[in-house]
Amino acid sequence: MKNALVSVGIGALLLASAMSMRAHAEPPVPLPQAIPASELAAISGGANTVNLALSKQNLMALNTGNQVNGESIVTGNVNVDPSAFNGFNGVGNFVFNTGNNNNLQGSLSVTILAPVN
Repeated sequence: MKNALVSVGIGALLLASAMSMRAHAEPPVPLPQAIPASELAAISGGANTVNLALSKQNLMALNTGNQVNGESIVTGNVNVDPSAFNGFNGVGNFVFNTGNNNNLQGSLSVTILAPVN
């Protein structure tokens, strides 16, 4: 029970910290205008044979000072309901974890190349 209370307390502190950081974040940069469907219809895959896409991602995680009590280790199953992603559109990066004392970092790059007119 004591471990559960400590976990809830730490979770609340992390949530408050994340909300505070979000409150001080810069406003998002507006996205460029979408390419009209008429232009997209004229684009043929492979029409431009010189393409270069670079992605640089800096993922950092710290996992230190953890402890697992062998008498109370509980890891559960990951259950995803069939309708869990109903209405989801776009590209997703979903990470599920049931382990103890580990860090998970997900990264996703999407590159769309269109020929220059």
